[in-house]
Amino acid sequence: MEAKRRNTLTRLTTWIVSCVTLTLRLASPSFADSEEGARQEVVTFTLNQAVTLALAVHPEVLAVREKTEEFGQLVREARAEALPQLDAVLTWRKTRDPGLRNSPFFTRFAAGGDDDQQIPAEAFDAFFFTNYLWNIEVSQPIFTFGRVSNAMNAAREERGGVNLDVQGIENRVSYDTVRAAYAFLLAQHNLRVLETESESRQRQLDQVQVRFELQDATKLDLLRAQVTLANLKPEILAADNNLQVALALVNNTLGRPIDAPIEVLAELTRPDPIPNVMRAEALLEIAGQYRPELRRFAIDRKVLDARVGITKSALLPQIRATAGFGVNTFGAANVTDLALHTWNAGVVFDWRIFDGHRTHSQVAGLRSQRTQSEYDERAFKNALSVSLKQAHGTWTRALEALEVTLLTVDQAREAERVAEESLTWGAATTLDVLQATLSLRQAELNRTTAAHDGLVALAEMKYLVGFKADAPNSTIEAPLVIALAETDVDEGSEP
Repeated sequence: MEAKRRNTLTRLTTWIVSCVTLTLRLASPSFADSEEGARQEVVTFTLNQAVTLALAVHPEVLAVREKTEEFGQLVREARAEALPQLDAVLTWRKTRDPGLRNSPFFTRFAAGGDDDQQIPAEAFDAFFFTNYLWNIEVSQPIFTFGRVSNAMNAAREERGGVNLDVQGIENRVSYDTVRAAYAFLLAQHNLRVLETESESRQRQLDQVQVRFELQDATKLDLLRAQVTLANLKPEILAADNNLQVALALVNNTLGRPIDAPIEVLAELTRPDPIPNVMRAEALLEIAGQYRPELRRFAIDRKVLDARVGITKSALLPQIRATAGFGVNTFGAANVTDLALHTWNAGVVFDWRIFDGHRTHSQVAGLRSQRTQSEYDERAFKNALSVSLKQAHGTWTRALEALEVTLLTVDQAREAERVAEESLTWGAATTLDVLQATLSLRQAELNRTTAAHDGLVALAEMKYLVGFKADAPNSTIEAPLVIALAETDVDEGSEP
């Protein structure tokens, strides 16, 4: 009886502890987060929608867009030097004056003379007085020898350069987004292929197991099927990890939670129709017109030229008109008495004749920066030409590889079907089936990889030329007349 009571008490205690544990688990933030993640819906978007979202939330894009507002204010700042300057001055000053003690004839005064001419002793004491002054001063530049105009030109050009910076960063972010989306699709397809192959190998293992039990297959056939299936698991784990990394890259670009599920509405297939991409040399010419980084070099040199004019103006005369009006009095009650007003008006001519060659040194430095900009532009063009040739070559090679892999996939799929049917009738071995399955998997991976490389190369060429990666393919296509002419030349006929 005592043992039964003890068992009942133990079960009751266990039930209470389980209820408390479950309650704490449900109330914990980690459980709430996991439930929220389970309920999180899959976000579906196209490549264009992904680029639009990335450009709306990416920190680099937002930061450089904010700079356009900053440089817009710099134009107003430069214009301010040509406008009147109005200052209001209010002064209160307490002064101690030593009086006649500060006179060079103090000793003569102290010696005295006739009684009628003798100065009272208190005249030699220091005295105090208070001065009240308010004044309104106006200054208007008349002629600055190009200082203001060059400053405004530099600010305007720099604002245009910042707009090019915005375009350049937007193009790069769009390319990163498209490339990350294609990488996600590739990782997703590779995992799907491996999972399909795993299912196929599991079926083959089951068949071999049945045949082994019927003594129609050897122990070696069974072990070979088991090892082949086991070897596929590390590859599936690696493919799943690649998919999670690709998912994190896409979400990071879009400003979403890293593990948020997504679905990209795009396929890793050959574009239809296939774009007739221009040659690398023609793409380089277009890049000279549209690539923001290339156009930025010219603007930088214009800004440097304007800065040279600003610097040179330091050694040129500056002419400005000044005027002032106010009241200067010794009594606070007279501050508003305009009868005690003072005024002034004039023209100031300021010319710095020599500054120790400081201005000449600054001008030489700016001209050196301009020369450096020309060298940098030349180096950028050379690197751009190499990148365009590489991307164009990748695109051409991917198209050729895609044509071959499409046939290879059909051949490998048919070979696998024949091998599986032959195995059923005993006309093939498990090794034949495994080799056919492996060939099919490799063919499908090659096809997807070729399509991925081609699409990424196509997006890269758009980015290198100066467009967004999701721009229409027509932006880098050769005109129809040129395309027909090149075709006629290749065939040996006159264009």
